[in-house]
Amino acid sequence: MSPPERMPVRAAVGILGLRSSTHGSRLRSRLAGACMAMPWADPCRAEEALLAPNATVMIALAALLAITACMVITRYRKLERRLQAEPARVWAALSDLREGVIATDAAGRIIFLNKAAEDLTGWTAADALGQPMHMVYRIIDEHSRATLDYIGQGAPQPSAHGDPGRAAVRLIRRDGQESSVHDSFSQVQDGLDGRRGYAVVFHDVSQLRALAQQLSWQASHDSLTGLVNRRELESRLGQLLDSAHGQGRQHVLLYIDLDNFKIVNDSCGHAAGDELLRSLTSLMSTKIRGSDTLARLGGDEFAALLETCPLDQGLRIANAIREVVRDFRFVWEGRSFAVGASIGLVPLDAASGDSAEVLTAADTCCYEAKNKGRDRVQVHRRQQGLPRDVAGEPQMIARLSHAFENGDFVLYQQYTRPLKAAVSSPHFEVLVRMRGENGELVPPMAFIPAAERYNLLTAIDRLVITELLQVLAARQRAGASPLAPDAGLYSVNLSGASINDSSFAEFVRRQLARFPVPASLLCFEVTETTAISNLTKAAELMHELKAMGCRFALDDFGIGMSSFAYLKYLPVDFLKIDGTFVRDMANDEMDCAIVEAINRIAHILGMQTVAEIVEDQATLDRLCRLGVDYAQGFYIARPEPLQAEMPVTAELGAGIAGTAGMGARSG
Repeated sequence: MSPPERMPVRAAVGILGLRSSTHGSRLRSRLAGACMAMPWADPCRAEEALLAPNATVMIALAALLAITACMVITRYRKLERRLQAEPARVWAALSDLREGVIATDAAGRIIFLNKAAEDLTGWTAADALGQPMHMVYRIIDEHSRATLDYIGQGAPQPSAHGDPGRAAVRLIRRDGQESSVHDSFSQVQDGLDGRRGYAVVFHDVSQLRALAQQLSWQASHDSLTGLVNRRELESRLGQLLDSAHGQGRQHVLLYIDLDNFKIVNDSCGHAAGDELLRSLTSLMSTKIRGSDTLARLGGDEFAALLETCPLDQGLRIANAIREVVRDFRFVWEGRSFAVGASIGLVPLDAASGDSAEVLTAADTCCYEAKNKGRDRVQVHRRQQGLPRDVAGEPQMIARLSHAFENGDFVLYQQYTRPLKAAVSSPHFEVLVRMRGENGELVPPMAFIPAAERYNLLTAIDRLVITELLQVLAARQRAGASPLAPDAGLYSVNLSGASINDSSFAEFVRRQLARFPVPASLLCFEVTETTAISNLTKAAELMHELKAMGCRFALDDFGIGMSSFAYLKYLPVDFLKIDGTFVRDMANDEMDCAIVEAINRIAHILGMQTVAEIVEDQATLDRLCRLGVDYAQGFYIARPEPLQAEMPVTAELGAGIAGTAGMGARSG
C-alpha cells in the first residue's frame, strides 16, 4: 500500500489522537489495534503488501475503516456536546428554586448564584461571580456572633437535634441587614473529569425563628408584667440548687405577697389592678441586681431569685423591695391607694432541700409575715421549724375532710334582741361548729384558717346554707302551714371565697327552689374588710341575691372609718357595729361617740343597726338611748343548737343575762 493509500487510516487515527477524553482514548486504542493487525500496517512490510494481488480489496478495506472511524468520532462529539450542555440544564433548574444556591470552584470562587441567593444576599450574579464565597455568603453564629467560613473552617457539624447542616446562623446582606437562615453546605465533584468545588443551599427562616422565639417567650414569661413565670422560676431555682449542692454556692429565694391588692382590684376594676401590678413590677425591678430573677407566680404573688447572694445582702434587698412597695401611692381616677408587701426569705445552700421544699418554706414564711402584721420580711430558720398553726394544718385538713364525709359540722344559732317595740320577728345569727375526734365541739377559729388556706370555705358556706334551709323546711312542715315572710331572720356568714364564686348566686337559687322557704328569711353577713376588698364582686352578689328576696348585713363595721365612703355603693339592710366599740362604750365616751355616729349615718342611709358583744345592762341601756335597733352578745343570749323546733329564747323575746364572754362568731 502506498503512502497516499494509507492516509485515510492515519488521518482517522490522528483525529482521534486530538481528543484527550476517556472515550477518545478507548476509540484510539481500538482503531490502532485493528490497523496494526493488517499485513500492511508494519512499515517494514509495506513493499510486500504492494506486491500482493488484489490491491483494490485492500484499498476498499482501508476506506471502510476510515468511514467507521469517522462515524465513531461523530457519535463521540455528539455525546460530548450533550455532556457539556448538561450543566447548563442543571443551572437553569437551580435558578428557579426558592432556596438560595451558591456554587464555587475548587478555589472557593463563585461560579453560580441563583435568583433566590441574589435576593437573600443582596448581591447580583454579575457582581458575585469570581468572588470568594465568604464575601458574598457572610454568616455568623446566631448565639456567639462569631464569623463562620465553611470553606476555610470546614463543613458545619450536625445540630444537637439531629438535623444535619442546620446550624443556627445569621446571614449578613450586602447592605448590612441580617436574617436567620438554615443552610446545607457540601463539597461536590464533577464525575467526568474529577474537578472539585463547593455548594451551599440556604433559605430564610426569620419568620419561623421569630415565631418560635415568641412561643418560647410566652411559655416562660408572664404576659401582663413581662416577668418570668412560675414554670421558668422553678427551672432556674433548680439550677441554683444544683450549684448550691454541688459547688457550695449561696443564693436567696424571696416569696413576695402584696398586701391590700384586692382593695384596688375589686373597687376600681381589673384594669386598675393590672396597671398596679405593672407599676410595682417596674419598682421592684430597680431593687434587684442584674444577675437576679424577678418572677410573677400568679395573682398578687411574686418571687425573686438572688444568685450568689449571702443572707445579709439578701435581707437588705428584701427590705428594699418592701420599702419601695410601701412608699408607692397608686392613683386611679382621682383615688389614691397604698399597698404593702409581706416577704418570706429562704437561704439556699448545700443543706437546702429540693425545689418543692424550698418553695413551700418560702410560702410558709410569707404566710407567717402576714400573720404577724404584714409589711415585713420573715427569714426562714431551719431550727425553728414551721409555725405552730401552720404545722398543725395537715391534721386539721384531714379532720375537715372527715367532717365533710361524716356530717360532723353542727349548726348553732344566737338570738339577736330587738331594742324597739315595733320589731317583733326574731333574729338569729347562724354559727357553725365541728365535732372533734372525741365528740368535743371545735370552735370556728380553730379550723377556719386552715379551711381558708386550702380553699374549703365555699364548701362550708354551702353546707351551712343547705342545712339551715332543711331545718326551716322541717319547721314549716311541722307547723302544717307555710312560714310567713316575716317569721324571722337567719343570718349566715359568707366568706370572701363565696363572694368571688361566680356560681354562688345560682347555688342559692337552686336551694331556695329545692326547699320552699321564703327567701326573705335569709340574711347574708359579709365582714366590712371582705366587702371592701371585693367591692365590685360584693355589690354584684348583693344585688343578685336581694333580687331573689334575701337581705344583707355588713359585719364588724367601724374598724376602718373610711368605710363610710363605700356604704352608698352596697345595698345593705343591716349594719353590725364592731364589738370593739360596743364593749366599753358605757365607760368610754370616744367609743360611745363612734357608735352614735355609725348609728346615725346608717339610719340616714335607710339601714338598721346591730350592736355586737353586748355584755352588761349598762351597755344595753346606753344602746337603747342612742336608738340602736338590735343588740347581740352573751348578755342577750348564748349560742344554742339549731333545731327543727323554735328555740326558747325566741319565744321569750327577752334578754338572757349572762357573764361577759366571747363575741357572737366564736361564742
